[in-house]
Parts: sequence; C-alpha cells; structure tokens
Amino acid sequence: MKQDAIRLVSKCEICKKHSSLIHQPAEPLTTMLSTCPFMQWGINIAGPFPLAEGQRKFQLVAIDYFTKLVEAEPLARITKGEVMKFMWKNIVCRFGIPWEIIADNDRQFQGQRIQEWCRGLHIRQRFTTVAHPQANGQVEVTNRILAQGIKKRLE
Repeated sequence: MKQDAIRLVSKCEICKKHSSLIHQPAEPLTTMLSTCPFMQWGINIAGPFPLAEGQRKFQLVAIDYFTKLVEAEPLARITKGEVMKFMWKNIVCRFGIPWEIIADNDRQFQGQRIQEWCRGLHIRQRFTTVAHPQANGQVEVTNRILAQGIKKRLE
C-alpha cells in the first residue's frame, strides 16, 4: 500500500507543483516552550487569496504552541475588532484565557484598543522581530500548509 501511495503521489502533477522543498535553517532555531495546553498561541494573517463567498480573501490563523491545534477563519477584511472577535470566539471561549499571544508586527495586532483588551484579560502580548517571520515559525508553517491546500483545490 505504501508503494501504491508513493507511485500515485509521484505521478500527480498538482502534488509536484505545490510540494514544498525541505529547508534547513541557517542557524539553530530557538524553541518556543509552552508548558501546558492552550496557554501560548501564535496568531497571523494569511492572504490575500482569491475571493471566496462573502468577499473573503484573508485568513486569520492561530495555533496553540503545545498541542499544535489550529484555529482559522476566513475574513473579508482584517481589523483590530475582527482580531479581538476571533480571539474571543475561537480561543478564549473555547479554551480559556491564554497566558500569551505571539503575533507579528501587523497593525491589526497592535494599538491601544487591543492592548487594553489583552491587559483586561491578563493576556501577555509578544511581538516578533520586524521582517523576521521565522520568529513565529509555527504559524508561518501552518499558513504555508493551508495556502498549499487552497491552491491545490483551486486548480
């Protein structure tokens, strides 16, 4: 059965076109340690993608660093309000208040409104280094996997 699967995948043109190459890190990676489930989440924006129903072209993606559970939601536009609504509905209400949220430096994750919201819930915000998306690598890898899946289904 394994040989059949290998043969099938090796003949699939779409699989070949969208497969990712194995990349070795240029330097040792630092580990993001999470000691228990649902306490440390990475969050990021994927897209724009081709327009979907409801003019949705972006995807807000969050991943728990301990369990690797992914929460994703397609959105037409990404605003601070949409980010807070996503975090409330998909993280806080389902898994409890996290200890820490790690995000890149997009303006949707910053600002007084979202800082006060996080402070009110006692959520620590951490931001990755500017122009260094690898710092939130788990979410970046998840975004790449989701994008590959979307591309395969659109062809």
